[in-house]
Amino acid sequence: MSKLLIITGGVIHPKDKSVSRLLKKQLLQLKMSEHHWLELKIKANIGEALLLGEREKKRHLKNEVRPQIRHFLESKINEDPPELTEVALETLLHREGLDCETATYDDLFSNSEEFRRKHESADVVFASSTFLRDLSELIPLMEMLKRPENRVVVGGALMGTLGSEWDGHPSIDLIAVGYGEFLIPPIARWIKSGFQTLLPPPRGRLERRKHGHFMFSGSPETLSLDFIEKPDWGLAMEKHGTRYEMISYESVRGCPYRCAFCNYPYLFDDTKFRTKSAQKMADDWEDYYKRLGVKYITCLDSLFTMPKPRLIEFCNELIKREVKVKWICYARADDLADEKVVELLIQSGCIQVQIGIESGDQQILLNMNKRVSPEVNRKALLNCKKHRLTSVISLIAGFPGETRESIDRTIDFLETAPADFFFVATFSTRVPGVPILRDDQRKKFGLVTMDNLFSVSPYWAHDTMDCQEASKMARYMGRELVRRRIAMDATLFYRSILFYEPELREELLDLQLRSTQNHWWLRVLFSLIHRGIDWMFKRDFDRSMRSETLTEA
Repeated sequence: MSKLLIITGGVIHPKDKSVSRLLKKQLLQLKMSEHHWLELKIKANIGEALLLGEREKKRHLKNEVRPQIRHFLESKINEDPPELTEVALETLLHREGLDCETATYDDLFSNSEEFRRKHESADVVFASSTFLRDLSELIPLMEMLKRPENRVVVGGALMGTLGSEWDGHPSIDLIAVGYGEFLIPPIARWIKSGFQTLLPPPRGRLERRKHGHFMFSGSPETLSLDFIEKPDWGLAMEKHGTRYEMISYESVRGCPYRCAFCNYPYLFDDTKFRTKSAQKMADDWEDYYKRLGVKYITCLDSLFTMPKPRLIEFCNELIKREVKVKWICYARADDLADEKVVELLIQSGCIQVQIGIESGDQQILLNMNKRVSPEVNRKALLNCKKHRLTSVISLIAGFPGETRESIDRTIDFLETAPADFFFVATFSTRVPGVPILRDDQRKKFGLVTMDNLFSVSPYWAHDTMDCQEASKMARYMGRELVRRRIAMDATLFYRSILFYEPELREELLDLQLRSTQNHWWLRVLFSLIHRGIDWMFKRDFDRSMRSETLTEA
């Protein structure tokens, strides 16, 4: 019987505990990456806020602080759960009669005796690309996992992104794209045949490319996902010997919207929006809550609040069945603009929503095809505030049409309807096939991009901004939201957001602001780091433009 090993995680991952291993992974990735100065600028923006904030939190906790603040800053879930990918794969393989062990990419770099045992004994390695962002991260890891006598199978979101434009790599035997529920049975038969018989799923296809095979799952016959067996968290708890307070859940695939920057509607070798029913979801959650004692559920769906009738039915089922689990999800602002929906979310146990606000400028929202207005976004945020539903918003700096003025309008907008926490991302053209990269959109906005599979942040420019300025605008936006005490940086409080209460807001905003005013030596250090990156970034960007490595329609 073949021995299997599932590997999950990423080069940068919240669960990684060793700074030395993190640096080692970063250096390995940088050796492989190309034109990486935009990526380094983005990481410097995040690192600056994180290190200054962590320093201030430690200083703050040395003083006499309110018990509620101390509880918030020090609280965490009793045990970090494994990724949903790991549990779902383990469930599917167990159903096929194949047992497996599990590990993370961080374990790979630890080179512990336990990991070496798992790796050396595994005939097949199932490697997840869910938290890997480009080939500069993927390839070094796969080369470390590949041995002459094993097979390496890679699946996950990055494979869905690269499936149409990449020929594979010698260290990877099989790339799996799409629904794991359809892919695992034929892969299991391949393993059981001694790697002699490899056939695609009934509705899928198998392609032989320059390096290895690409297996595509095909799509379901109906829009219902009720056929998907729920991941067996009980099996995961038994194998890891612990009870997880928090687990992850998925109930949709795809998205009914077509925001110009987003690739989620095109993942899973599918373009349709498919959902589990409210009854199926309630059955799953009732089992997790009453049988396994789960206290928190993180909904990983890109859009949990759609369709709205399903959401309402689901919330009512949780209330009726007395499933008192607390949960968080991604939500559309137009759903949250309905105050009754927000009230129902609270009654059913929802404690946090993440909203794709993206911009407070009407024209930028139109350019993004967000199908929402600043006024609707404002209603959503104010409803969350009124009913004490924690709001975490995402913002994008640099989308085509963006200017310094539109950035300022976004900041001014948020001052009128403050969110609790925010993430700021720099506009990216990494993912092929998204609407903004269509020829007509490129021409409309004068968008030129770099074809670079070895960077998560390829260079780009459009009529009103380029990626150099956008990375600076992302830093500016984050600093202004902190300086004007509008919202809290989610990267700084990431592990504690679950325990946030509105009564803590003012003190946390003060703490965050002090982090940008104290610790002079760190601020000087980051000023020098930014200056150096900006100089190298400009030099490399200008060279790329002159050599015409940026492409347009």
